[in-house]
Amino acid sequence: MLRSGLSASRCAVFSRNLSTKVPRVYQFEDIKSLIRNPDHHKVLVDVREPGELQQYAMPTAINLPLKSAPGALSLTSEDFQEVFGLPKPPTDRELIFFCAAGIRAKAAEELAQSYGYNNTGIYPGSINEWLAKGGDKVKPET
Repeated sequence: MLRSGLSASRCAVFSRNLSTKVPRVYQFEDIKSLIRNPDHHKVLVDVREPGELQQYAMPTAINLPLKSAPGALSLTSEDFQEVFGLPKPPTDRELIFFCAAGIRAKAAEELAQSYGYNNTGIYPGSINEWLAKGGDKVKPET
C-alpha cells in the first residue's frame, strides 16, 4: 500500500484515467499566421454562442457553441452535417478552440478529447485579445 492508502495497481489505474494529451497553446501571432495561410490539418473552432458572432466572427473558423451544443462532436457525421451545415472535422485534425476570454475554450477542448479528438489546441487570448491586437484586420491570403 502507498502512503495515501491506494494500492499501486489502483494508483496506476487512477493516473491512467487522468492522462489526456495536453493541448497546444496558441498565441496571437500563431492564429494570425493560421488565418493568413490556412492549414487543412487545423480547424479553428469558435465555441461562442451564435449571438456573440454578431460582434465579430473570426475568418476560417467554424462555430460549435459550447452552451447550446455541448455534444456537437459526439454527433454522427450525418447528424453533424445536418445540424451545422458543414462536414464534421475528422479526429485526425487538430481542433484549436477559442471563445471570448478563454474559459469556455478550455471546457470545449476537454469535451473534444472525451469524444476522441486527441490533437487539440487552445487560443486562451480568444476574441478579446484578437480584437485588442487588431486581429479583425487579418484576412486569409487568396
